[in-house]
Amino acid sequence: MFKLTSFRRMFSQSPKRLIWGAMGFCTMAMIVAVSAGMYPADRARNAAAAPEDGGSSPAAEAPVGFDNLTNSFEDQAAFDKDRAKFEEVEKLEDGLGPVYNATSCVICHQNPVTGSSSQIAEIRAGRHEFDPNDPDPRKVRFVESIGGSLIHQRAIDPAIQEHVLPEDSVRTLRMSNNVLGNGFIEVIPDQQLLKIKNGQRRFGMEGFAVVVPVAVAPQMGADGKPDFLLVERIGRFGWKCQEASLLNFSAGAYVNEMGITSPLQPQEDLSNGRDVSMFDKVPDPEDKTVDPNDPNKTVHPFGVDVESFTRFMRSSKAPPRDASVAGNEDVVEGEKLFRNNEALGCAVCHHPDFTTPAAGTPIQTLGGKAGSDMATVPAALGNKTFHPYSDFLLHDVGTGDGIAQTQHANLPPRGFESREKIPDEIRTREGILRVQARPERGKQRVLSGLDQRTANKMRTAPLWGLRVRPQLMHDGLSLTIEEAIRRHGGQAEGVRLKFEALPDNQKKQLLAFLNSL
Repeated sequence: MFKLTSFRRMFSQSPKRLIWGAMGFCTMAMIVAVSAGMYPADRARNAAAAPEDGGSSPAAEAPVGFDNLTNSFEDQAAFDKDRAKFEEVEKLEDGLGPVYNATSCVICHQNPVTGSSSQIAEIRAGRHEFDPNDPDPRKVRFVESIGGSLIHQRAIDPAIQEHVLPEDSVRTLRMSNNVLGNGFIEVIPDQQLLKIKNGQRRFGMEGFAVVVPVAVAPQMGADGKPDFLLVERIGRFGWKCQEASLLNFSAGAYVNEMGITSPLQPQEDLSNGRDVSMFDKVPDPEDKTVDPNDPNKTVHPFGVDVESFTRFMRSSKAPPRDASVAGNEDVVEGEKLFRNNEALGCAVCHHPDFTTPAAGTPIQTLGGKAGSDMATVPAALGNKTFHPYSDFLLHDVGTGDGIAQTQHANLPPRGFESREKIPDEIRTREGILRVQARPERGKQRVLSGLDQRTANKMRTAPLWGLRVRPQLMHDGLSLTIEEAIRRHGGQAEGVRLKFEALPDNQKKQLLAFLNSL
């Protein structure tokens, strides 16, 4: 039976026996003077520094590399097996589609190695309507395209091919993001993101935090069927911070990008609002809880493949700096300029450094609840310093795509309605958004109230691995770093003007640093 206490005991077993082995969460802290690819003096200073998470030993640098090697979350053989699953091409007999974007995870995440970014973009669409509940006739609200804002570019039958509808005039492309090193991001405590957010106020660049659902454990539903316990944590993955857990990210991407349903996401997406069940020949959920090739018949409550994808991402190394240029004078001086928030301000939002807490630290929500399917921080992710160059918050920098996005791209995860919410007093005090959709006119959804504020905001793009991206910004329409900088407005207008005012040699130094990431 799906008894929570039983599963908590089961999750405490070795990861070799069960995917969701006792891993942990982390209480992270920010450090000020560390960067990936540091020169020796900085490495020595970091090695001697006391850990900010209260641990008894100095933090170690998180492992980096474009080398398809594990960070030790799982051993290399297990990592290679999970990477192969991440690279596996889905077929019709596996449940591909009926509407989908890609046939494997690696299609969207492979440059230069599996898990990195790519040139693949998805389509999102919707429209603005006047809000009948708002007395101001000038106010409009975003309405998702019928069936959801994600418009699938492929289908297993031409009869259900999706298109952007003529009335959906709000349209955008979204570039695929890097997932390497995301295990370190996943264990950043919510409190640390709020600390960064509050520290941005004096620069006039305070970000927005959004709470999103996170699956914690299986449980028995009210209807007597297997269900899932979900809680709320601050989102950090995706262009709208729409995910906070790599488990939810995996299940959501599996159904939304490949059309493969799982126990956590058991419903197929629609095709421009049309039912696709007559084209779906594989019973849902298509990702099973038991691998037929496993002689031990180990139960994987979230789905065999979903758990495999999750393990792969949690085991991946962070994107590395270009070691061949990291110590060059222009790069060193450019990094100093980048980090000087009084002189320029790039690092206010592109926050350089994080340190995860010690192994064994409980992973919790802002309300003190268990906040992850990992009960505590795993050793491989604990007390590690890493350098993503992002605050994982939403900002209006003048490039918003107009899409006010919900926690779930098209369909909510199972257990969403009964999720344990963070207390309203915390959400109100900290200015945290809860992006909610409600159905209107059948399956069409609109976002309510102040949640429309997410429309013109995007997550601060992490800059690690920047040198392997030929297309920049959320839509991929900036083709050089300098073009991307010059697109910054809104909250970042002052930083852009400071960049424009730099002498040519300092611009050269800043660009040299960014090209080393």
